[in-house]
Amino acid sequence: MKTKIETEVKRINGYLKEVVTFIDSSGKPVSQIINPLMTELKPRDILQIFVGAFLVASPLAFTEEIWQLSISLKKINAFALGAISFITSALFIYFNTYRYKIKGNVIEYIKRVFATYLISLSSIILILSLIDKFPVFETPYIAIKRVLIIGFPTVFAAVISDNLK
Repeated sequence: MKTKIETEVKRINGYLKEVVTFIDSSGKPVSQIINPLMTELKPRDILQIFVGAFLVASPLAFTEEIWQLSISLKKINAFALGAISFITSALFIYFNTYRYKIKGNVIEYIKRVFATYLISLSSIILILSLIDKFPVFETPYIAIKRVLIIGFPTVFAAVISDNLK
């Protein structure tokens, strides 16, 4: 008995889903599997990104080691941390969400990558500002380096939490 597989994309309860239908040799549907299609950036995803970012950023922002490292670390090293975290998160998002669904979803992919990175950095800036450790007007390079240092692991946590469905 040979089984045929048909896949289609449907919107169910406002969310895109991939519906996989298994059809037997007589042409009758045997069963269906519904998988979430995480190509659209929804408010729920934004909240998940914030929660993942806060999860890692909160304890790091309160450590004096990070504050001192942001003073002593070379600018090029801090910007390299930022670039590596951006590239790695973009690759993770691509391979885990958009790899086989990139056609027709390039704009959504770009939106998700930039949203993840900007939301992560915004959460760090918020925490550092609240504890008065974001000296953007006095020493902007130190403030930027603090955000990039804390942002390195924070972006990864945001990407992972966004990937949980």
